Amino acid sequence: MKRILVFAFLAAFLALLAGCAPSGTTTPPTPNQTQAPQLITVNDGVRNLQSGDSIQSGITVTFTGSGPANAIIRIYLNGTLLDSTTTDDAGSFTWAWTSGTTEGTFTFGFTAEAGGLSESTQTQFQIVVDITPPYLLSCSAKADTPLGDAPTITVQFNEPVTVGDVNLFETPTFWNVGCTVCPGSSVFNVTQVTLGADNQTVTLTGNWMSDQLVAGDQIVVIFIYNPLMNIQDAAGNQFSTIASLPACTVTP
Repeated sequence: MKRILVFAFLAAFLALLAGCAPSGTTTPPTPNQTQAPQLITVNDGVRNLQSGDSIQSGITVTFTGSGPANAIIRIYLNGTLLDSTTTDDAGSFTWAWTSGTTEGTFTFGFTAEAGGLSESTQTQFQIVVDITPPYLLSCSAKADTPLGDAPTITVQFNEPVTVGDVNLFETPTFWNVGCTVCPGSSVFNVTQVTLGADNQTVTLTGNWMSDQLVAGDQIVVIFIYNPLMNIQDAAGNQFSTIASLPACTVTP
């Protein structure tokens, strides 16, 4: 009976220790498997990248990492073996890759093999290659009668952007609204421009006293780009269209 109590106590104690293990720890390799390599920095020549970051074409990315000393480091691209390198006596390695003109998400997997042990699991890192510059994709507007709430028009970039000079970008002078087909006599004078928190949506606000948007009217937003606004996407592609003319039909 005493033995049963002792074993029960030990089991409960071990279960308590297991429950106190730190969260997020890496599962150790099996006894016959090499420890997976670690990536220390991934740099595009200007900045250190995080997994999932975007770059342009023709950019050389340098991966610096560590692993077992004098190990073979294999690099897989989207699951297919691409290249290999080795670690030095201190366990350090460096490997470089240059992006091409193909857009998409590239998943790199780094493994290590050393000391007669089997190949490790992969340490993965993703890079998005984006060669398309940002542009104004579309606009939308809902009907709004005069002397009510101020009418608004929403304009969308094709992707999130960064704007170097937001004050200049949000100056109404660079934004105008015209009618291509307006039997309903829509009128819209831009009084306020707001870049949304998503860095992709732009809201144009009209004059509540004089403006109206009538369902069925076809309107066009005229955006005159000033290079001092310095609009670019996450990869660094520059907005370059001098005049953008997204058009839409007012909905009820």
